Amino acid sequence: MAAPVVGHQHGRAGRTVIAIVACAALFLVGACSSVDRVTNNVSKPTDVAIGQCVQVRSTDGDKSNVEATKAECDADGMTFIASQVVPGECGEFENYLTFPDTSDRLCLMPNFVEGQCYEIPQSAGGSLVDFKEVDCNADAGSEAVIYRVETDGDGSLECAEGQVKATYDKPEPRVFCLASLSGA
Repeated sequence: MAAPVVGHQHGRAGRTVIAIVACAALFLVGACSSVDRVTNNVSKPTDVAIGQCVQVRSTDGDKSNVEATKAECDADGMTFIASQVVPGECGEFENYLTFPDTSDRLCLMPNFVEGQCYEIPQSAGGSLVDFKEVDCNADAGSEAVIYRVETDGDGSLECAEGQVKATYDKPEPRVFCLASLSGA
């Protein structure tokens, strides 16, 4: 009669092991989910792939302290395309993010959409958070201009007279022809 008691105890041990494994699995699923949310943050230039989009927000209302997160390129609000990582200067129309502990910059190209209007900072003190998708009839803030994206295309696109030609070489040649709707 001792044999059935021993067998029964193994059953309890087996259920305990199964319960522990199940709890561990749930913990790992939860941990992986929270890691996925955390990895959307861009805290160094290599956190985002070239060609991937990024959104930039100010932290605590301070335009010099920004937070960048990976985003879908068709997300609501202004997005930027990661164009290159360089140890020096980015291209003429490229904007960039800098990070602690590295001299590398993440160069960014605005992800403009043809027919949409954007408020773009014009002063040296402007920040990425100052770029905004706006209504085409909006009033520009001080030291900013409202532009409508008239056309966009590859590097060979020529813009009409009076339009601003914003040219980007990376991640692939692209040109935006912008019409100024207001002045700074």
